[in-house]
Amino acid sequence: MFRTIKSTAMVLGLSLTSLIATPAIAGEFPTKPVAMIVAYSPGGGTDTAARVIANYIKPHLGQRLIIQNKPGAGGQIGFTALSNAKNDGYKIGFINIPSIFLVKMLRDNVPFEMSDFEMIGNIQLDPVLLTVPVDSPFKTFKDFVAAAKSNSGNITIGGDGPQSNNQLQLVVAEDILGIDVNFVPFNGSGPAITATMGKQIDASVPSASSATGHIKDGRLRALAVFSDKRYPYLPDVPTIAEASGMTIPGIGASMRGIAVPKGVSAEKRATLEAAFRNVVNDSKFVAHIERLGLPLAYMSADEFSAYLKDAESGIAKYIDLLK
Repeated sequence: MFRTIKSTAMVLGLSLTSLIATPAIAGEFPTKPVAMIVAYSPGGGTDTAARVIANYIKPHLGQRLIIQNKPGAGGQIGFTALSNAKNDGYKIGFINIPSIFLVKMLRDNVPFEMSDFEMIGNIQLDPVLLTVPVDSPFKTFKDFVAAAKSNSGNITIGGDGPQSNNQLQLVVAEDILGIDVNFVPFNGSGPAITATMGKQIDASVPSASSATGHIKDGRLRALAVFSDKRYPYLPDVPTIAEASGMTIPGIGASMRGIAVPKGVSAEKRATLEAAFRNVVNDSKFVAHIERLGLPLAYMSADEFSAYLKDAESGIAKYIDLLK
């Protein structure tokens, strides 16, 4: 009898302890994996960045990060999916600047507003490259410009699009250089790079991070980087000013930031912001992205929100070139 009473008391004690502990556990976030929408195809710069983050964020977030690719329409499909997601903190996504502004500025009846998102922080700043097959007859940027002028409208250049940051960078360069090329849109930098290496197109304008590995492996050649500074992971590639002798703004550089649908609680947003802030300071993560050539440019939620206001007005100055 004593043994039975003692056992019952122990069970009751454990049950009471569990009941007392349950509210604290239930109140934690996250308690299950978090899904991250990437509005572009696998293999591109945005997808690569997302997957590297997913490899290292679990110790900082407490749960796995699952990547969901939703490519198409220059990012519109993925951005729309994020804006419509349940605002419980379990659905987040990369938003890409200037791409998200281009979608809004160039299209009618876009089913989201910037006010549909709340910022978590920015992770990267990724410039655009001009790349060609490694055995291309274009050995320098000047070779490319000369060919574009002598074969007006016949040089094919691929990139994410239509109406993407890559195409914006290209049309700004065309306008300043006085050339006319044939832009071929793909669902992300990855497919455009594949087409370039397969010589289906003459050149491409991918994000630098998505092309770096192929350039280092000797499968692509970069003729210029659209930036006022050389890209740190490809130090031998000239800036567009060095390559052309002209000032061409790096307007197509992609900012990759994390956002959530509007209405996620402040507490959950703070948890997510801390996790991403900590992962970009994780030494193993930093070593991995340096091997891949993924450029970090961290901004807090407040800093990223302020940046977006200035970026929108800057992009508006060039928007007519895409119309």
